Amino acid sequence: MYVSVTRTKGPPDQPRDLATIAGEEMLPWLSQIEGFDGLLMLSDEANATTLTITFWRDRDVAERHQPVRREFRDRVTATVNVTIEATEDYELSFGHLGPGLAELRS
Repeated sequence: MYVSVTRTKGPPDQPRDLATIAGEEMLPWLSQIEGFDGLLMLSDEANATTLTITFWRDRDVAERHQPVRREFRDRVTATVNVTIEATEDYELSFGHLGPGLAELRS
């Protein structure tokens, strides 16, 4: 499994639930991409920073869809007025998520 992590920074007065709203808007679009396996958004409200973590079946599928993913990412970040600080890619080495995480929506 391949993972892409994008760190964004917004204005300090950004609404608390903006990352949730952005994630809810992104999920249907990402779900239509072949090889997409999941989305997590982690927010640090004190620093107005959000990590957007997308999971892909493998590196090949993630790279094949990279141009359209980047275009979509740029549109979303512009819409919610955040700045992209970094995007990094990883191979998933190990993972375990409890059943409660699958039920989490916000």
